[in-house]
Amino acid sequence: MNRKEIKERRQFLLNNLLKGLFYLVLLVGVFFLLRHFSTEDQRYAWFGSIYDNVVLVVGLFVLSEIFFGIIPPEVFMLWSLETGMIGPYFFSIGILASISYGAGFLNFNMGRWVRDKDWINRTRFPRLKKYMGLFEKFGGYLVVVASMTPLPFSAISLLSGMGGLVPRSYLLLSLFRILRYFLYALILFGVENL
Repeated sequence: MNRKEIKERRQFLLNNLLKGLFYLVLLVGVFFLLRHFSTEDQRYAWFGSIYDNVVLVVGLFVLSEIFFGIIPPEVFMLWSLETGMIGPYFFSIGILASISYGAGFLNFNMGRWVRDKDWINRTRFPRLKKYMGLFEKFGGYLVVVASMTPLPFSAISLLSGMGGLVPRSYLLLSLFRILRYFLYALILFGVENL
């Protein structure tokens, strides 16, 4: 790999990390506003029926992680921090991270099963075409970036399987997903205790 490619990879990772930090700051800001400008009773009235239903929240999380990360995982991290309904905070983050890692591997295997790259051209999801182009350009490095940033981890996992990434490589590279969960959880825990 030449210097230009290394620089391009670093810039790609940095740009996406900055997007992730921006979204995290935005979410933490909304969390702070809700926390300081509403009462606990008001928050419970808005979110109570959802907040208290562990099966519903975890079910939504699983579906979101399988179907291209529709809901940012930080929302579920905040839920876990606020409620403690699936155990102590960092234990619950481990559960959420494991679910995300497993959902990614499920999508990776679906991609290996499909293997039809032309399918992407026939779908109505132009972003999939864009991400397939990025996978062809960056290969497994894209899995690392998607694991750590707001890029749709599930979609990248699917495309990685379609693109022929070796399962062992995928499993190793996607371990960064677990790292992301614990880093973000640590940040949210720190903000909670300010």
